Amino acid sequence: MHIFKIIFIGISIVFSQVIELKFSEQEKIETLEAASVEDYLDSLLKNDKSINHSFTLNSIRGDKPINITYIENHELINIDTIFIGNNEEVKRKTYESLLNSILNISSEEDIYQKIEHIQSSYKFLQNSIHFKYGKTKGGGVALLLDIIPEFENNISGLFGANKSDNGNLIMNGEIELYLENIWSTASNSLFHWKRLDEKSEIVSFLHYEPTLWNLPFGLQFSLDKELRDKEYILLERDFRIFSRPNRFGKWFFGSNILTITPTNIGYSIGLLNHESSSILLGVINDKRDHRWIPTNGSYWDISAIFGKQIEDKIANLRGEWSINNGAFWKINSFLSYHINIYAIGVWVENGNIHKGQKIRYGGVNHLRGYRDDQFISSSVCIPSMEFVSNVRKDIQLFTFMESAIQKEYLPYPLGFGIGIKQVSRNSIINATIGFGRRDPLSEAKIHIKFSSRL
Repeated sequence: MHIFKIIFIGISIVFSQVIELKFSEQEKIETLEAASVEDYLDSLLKNDKSINHSFTLNSIRGDKPINITYIENHELINIDTIFIGNNEEVKRKTYESLLNSILNISSEEDIYQKIEHIQSSYKFLQNSIHFKYGKTKGGGVALLLDIIPEFENNISGLFGANKSDNGNLIMNGEIELYLENIWSTASNSLFHWKRLDEKSEIVSFLHYEPTLWNLPFGLQFSLDKELRDKEYILLERDFRIFSRPNRFGKWFFGSNILTITPTNIGYSIGLLNHESSSILLGVINDKRDHRWIPTNGSYWDISAIFGKQIEDKIANLRGEWSINNGAFWKINSFLSYHINIYAIGVWVENGNIHKGQKIRYGGVNHLRGYRDDQFISSSVCIPSMEFVSNVRKDIQLFTFMESAIQKEYLPYPLGFGIGIKQVSRNSIINATIGFGRRDPLSEAKIHIKFSSRL
């Protein structure tokens, strides 16, 4: 064993060569062993934030040490080619359309920033893009992208049980079918059905294409139909055009058409026919570090609607606004803090807001601890606070407290409780137990949502 060590060291001394590097522009001399030259030059390139920096061998002279001169090159080089690997799930034209904003970038910092914008704007690309550089024959730079997309397809169900004001047990629930990339275009489609009680039911459909026919924008349309309290039927159609991602996320604009038709019961209590057409504008972004059980990152969804409505042959201006803004902060490796602000409201020029236009809230999505859509207001702000703990990489526990700030209900409704999320290969489960202000333990609101991955 000792003889082997001596021989090995001897060979290393015999074959080692000392190289004296000289950079022609900097007049900088470094003395290195031959095996370290490549690593040294690579480290210089990596520490330079410009992709326009390179070294060219100029001369080799002398012996022990060998004097090698390199010329530093600074030339304007842009990303002119993108090569995409692992391209089996998504059509190449779709990727090219989503990623072509990287072309003509000449700064590595800008490349990282642009890729971060893309990843935060498309959930299937979240933390999934890895890249390297390569020189093209034309003297430009190619970006070699290794993309591992994560698409989600699931069917979800939510079961709820709670007591009404008169003490009767109310059973409610919902079913949701969510599909991504069904045509290899990175699209997503959503079908949602919800039953609140024997008087109210909701059906909605949404489809989104991040790009279409290689156009530099995305398209989304949705259709919602509601029966509320057997008093009216609401039909809402929404169309949106999305921009390419930037530092704020994806901007969108479009149109919104709303009709509300009272039933015989609705007419008997004075509800009117309602028709409105509006334009909408907003921005959406999601920088959370996990789709289902995040512990860090921010997100926002902000929109505004402005248009004209007609009720009883009387026209008025109308407006709506919606803000859903939140962030996760890590306290330590085990615990995170989550705060969310959800604010939404309706405005009508003459002050008469149709019952079908008002905001309904309460339940598992907003203001836990109360029945689904228990409250109705013309505007409301719901701040929410959570402490989140990922006890394992697939299980998250949380406690929550949230309130509803509005004019109609005093004191403000206050909800609090605990919950658990579990993510496995085949399913996703989200369960909460919530209580309203001054509720005894027997009045707990239990919500269990399960998603079976397809």
